[in-house]
Amino acid sequence: MITSDSFDIQDIKIQNKLLHVCLERRIPFVSYQKPGETGITTLVQHTAAPRKLKSILDLDAAAGFVVAPFYGSEAFPAMLLEPDFICNGALPVVDAIVEKLQDCNAFLGIKAKADDIHEATAAEFTAQVEAIRTKIKDGVISKAVLSRIKVEEGVEGINLVGLFDTLCRSYPNAFVYILQMPGVGCWIGASPEPLVLIEDGRAKTTSIAGTQVLGDRPVSDITWKEKEMDEQAIVTGYIDEVLGNFGATNVVKTGPASYQAGNLVHLKTQFDFDSAAISPVLGQFVDALQPTPSVCGLPKVEAKDVVLTVEKHNREYYSGFLGPVNIDSRTALFVNLRCMKVLPEGFAFFIGAGITEGSIPGREWEETSHKMMTLLSVVNGVKTTNAYEFSKTGN
Repeated sequence: MITSDSFDIQDIKIQNKLLHVCLERRIPFVSYQKPGETGITTLVQHTAAPRKLKSILDLDAAAGFVVAPFYGSEAFPAMLLEPDFICNGALPVVDAIVEKLQDCNAFLGIKAKADDIHEATAAEFTAQVEAIRTKIKDGVISKAVLSRIKVEEGVEGINLVGLFDTLCRSYPNAFVYILQMPGVGCWIGASPEPLVLIEDGRAKTTSIAGTQVLGDRPVSDITWKEKEMDEQAIVTGYIDEVLGNFGATNVVKTGPASYQAGNLVHLKTQFDFDSAAISPVLGQFVDALQPTPSVCGLPKVEAKDVVLTVEKHNREYYSGFLGPVNIDSRTALFVNLRCMKVLPEGFAFFIGAGITEGSIPGREWEETSHKMMTLLSVVNGVKTTNAYEFSKTGN
């Protein structure tokens, strides 16, 4: 494995050139910026295709970048990119690898899967909310998260690398990424929700639930209604239980508090604890957490069944998780939220809202619309100069 580091302006240009080449040659790669950091890391696997994981338990011995679906299937398996090259900056070797990748034809023959995407209408979404509320009233579940897809066409001139750069600048407190893998496709996102972070003997996980549009108000002026506080408490209680089951020690819990992500504000509770209890069984811990109540509901099994029955689309990798595993002795997994899949004709935005007994269908539709604008506003603002053709992004 080749590694480079030390960033400057020229480094960014070389990083962008690297991404363009990977997109054009359909080479598996991921480029990401962690929350609170300015450096961008790019992992490239050009000698073989990323590996399908038999189960999430395989994470225990994994090293690379994982992307896992909301619901695993043969069509949408968990994938592990095991990098041949890690780029953290510009050295002569980076120029050399870019030149080498320009001659790589190994992945050009891999065709994209036909996208069978169902877009729910407002009326259909309303009926789905009511169906979930009925399940809640009947005592089957206490909460479920309903998602929908919105396809935005007519943006064929968007420069994907420029879009990624803009997201990195616009959302410095999110996990921002662009990735491409055979079978997975090309995805771009800016997730505000860590699933599990491990570094220097400590681990973190987060409970995020409840959403408001910030508008012109300062975050300090945000107040929360009972429905939103209940939603947050459900997610926090679930994580408390999981940590207890794994024997986590020295747990420090902070929150709930208002947390800004772009023009949206969420309720957030953070858990910080010793990593010794989970590091050897990372796969089991992730499997216990995911899907979290913030993307699925509670009880987990029953809520997942309700979601899979009510929704008419496949979530694919939306509301699954992704991130580097055991790279430089650190793991940073995030729930795949605020994300979109690149299509030949545009983008498919995946968005969701937590449904409780007190949910009002119209407001839930509005919430998903506001969440979509988190990314759509950036897409609309990216100039089409040096445009990249969508047709070249197929995997």
